[in-house]
Amino acid sequence: VNFSEDPVVHFKYIQSACQLGQFKEAERVCRDSNIYKPEEVKDYLKNAKLPDPRPLIHVCDRFDFVDELTEYLYLNSLLQYVEVYVTKVSPAKTPQVIGKLFDLGANQDFIKRILMAVGTACPVEEMVEIAETRNRLRMLQPWLEARVATGSTEPGTHNALGKIYIQMNKDPKAFLLNNMFYQPKVLGPFCESLDPSLAFVAYKRGAGECDDDLIRISFAHGLFRDLARYLVERQDLDLWAKVLTKDESSEGDAATEKESQRRQLIDQVVEWALPESTSADEVSCTVKAFMAADLPGELITLLERIILQGSDFSDNKNLQNLLILTAIRADHSRVASYIDQLDNFDAKDIA
Repeated sequence: VNFSEDPVVHFKYIQSACQLGQFKEAERVCRDSNIYKPEEVKDYLKNAKLPDPRPLIHVCDRFDFVDELTEYLYLNSLLQYVEVYVTKVSPAKTPQVIGKLFDLGANQDFIKRILMAVGTACPVEEMVEIAETRNRLRMLQPWLEARVATGSTEPGTHNALGKIYIQMNKDPKAFLLNNMFYQPKVLGPFCESLDPSLAFVAYKRGAGECDDDLIRISFAHGLFRDLARYLVERQDLDLWAKVLTKDESSEGDAATEKESQRRQLIDQVVEWALPESTSADEVSCTVKAFMAADLPGELITLLERIILQGSDFSDNKNLQNLLILTAIRADHSRVASYIDQLDNFDAKDIA
């Protein structure tokens, strides 16, 4: 057999070794030979029901009969060899094995035990996908938490753990705010159908990469106050333009709805988000955004809230000048009142 290239010779040798109880020799040939026909040998070993399934394990591992191997070992109560296979032979194929065990209705404690035994050697992305498609993701919680405890920063691990915490309502907002390793583009969509406010938190962590999704869910679910605060903090004129520019492409009810949403957002910026800000840069950028969007009426209201109703910027000369100049352009009737109330504008330049 060591010199023959005849598949029949190799098969007969394996068959003879098994019949004589020489399982180590059968295992050696099954492991090392490239001559025998895998399907033929696999079927023989399954039907032979050997007390030592290691020859079969090598054939199935080498030629990707993993589902058949798992089913054979499980149905013949050779569970210890399932654990041997995933821990000693092919840890990378653990997801495939566990997927088959799920389908066979195997005991959950047994599945958890072999997962913990394989530990970080099991590929997380594939394992999570297999568990999700079978609605068994929560079963992976102890294993995922153990990976995190060892210092794992793999996004797949943290994405999966985040999904579990969100489903369990296990302080999901704290996870989304504090975890540094999950992917907002993964957890954001996952949260949308469960709790749009959590999706907002996830998208916000995207540091600009998820802004379009963040705007979309804010408009769809009325999260205008959260969006207003985010826009003020981001200080991005291009982002401001996306929400402040009037949509001329829509018609009918769609146009009416979009304009209503736009007005609600502007109201939240004017009435709440900007007046609470203590950052000069945030105020400056927001004012520039309103000017760029050609919203003089809204800009007047905004500046009145900042200057006339008391804030850290009430005495800011540039803002007082801008309020008067905007009123001159958009609402002459207010100019005289502003001149009487304000005391730190540049009268000469305005004149």
